[in-house]
Amino acid sequence: MNRSSKHLSSKAGLLYQRLDEALQQGSEIEVVVTNGSFCGMPVNLDEDFLELVNFYVPEGRSYKRDHSCERTVWLIKLSEIMAVAYSIESWSKDQLEQLLDIAELDTSHNLADFED
Repeated sequence: MNRSSKHLSSKAGLLYQRLDEALQQGSEIEVVVTNGSFCGMPVNLDEDFLELVNFYVPEGRSYKRDHSCERTVWLIKLSEIMAVAYSIESWSKDQLEQLLDIAELDTSHNLADFED
């Protein structure tokens, strides 16, 4: 495998990984293809295809949400996807420190159980 094909396969792997995360979390995603973009919820993913439900074209584009599309499952070829947008949860420094404090407290409590 040459350097460029290795780079392409790692990109494809990252795309698959992000789509799989969205599938596992039940997150809505926006998919960008050559002729536009659309949103939906992933319901199935394999090495070649992605299935989306609740399919719609985001507002501000040439089409508006069509309720008939929400009853349709769309099968999209992964090789046609140029980009994927998905929301992530952002944490403040205080939230992260609080979470770490709770985790540390849990760990010390669990270790105390083993010492008895």
